[in-house]
Amino acid sequence: MIIELDSLIAYVNKKDKHHELVSKFFEYVAAGKYKNVKVATSAYLEYSLLLKSKGYSEADVREDLLYFRNFPNLGEVPLTLEVFIKASELREKYNLSFFDSLHVATSLLFDGVIVSLDKAYRSIKGLKALRHDEVPVDVF
Repeated sequence: MIIELDSLIAYVNKKDKHHELVSKFFEYVAAGKYKNVKVATSAYLEYSLLLKSKGYSEADVREDLLYFRNFPNLGEVPLTLEVFIKASELREKYNLSFFDSLHVATSLLFDGVIVSLDKAYRSIKGLKALRHDEVPVDVF
């Protein structure tokens, strides 16, 4: 299953209204209760750009990225040319934003599951979109 930007933001931002929900999900990831959880590399790119646009220093951005890199049982799915091609098709078909299309394309090419707070993903054919509290323990 793939997670994207909203998971990263809600987890690090204690003021986010979804922080508690997403924190519980990350606890389960760390404990190994969810298997094969990956972050779309596009989410790290979007995360970095967002923090930079809000005036965060390179050191702050890097600190967060290193934290995620070292997070237990959390992998990464890289951006590939196939992801960019699939994302272009998705933008055309579903009118997704640039980054949302990259996250969805990564998910579809990986295992077809995305864990996100974004309801727009639920209309994508072939994608299983789950909220963090809808992921069954030990299934994935």
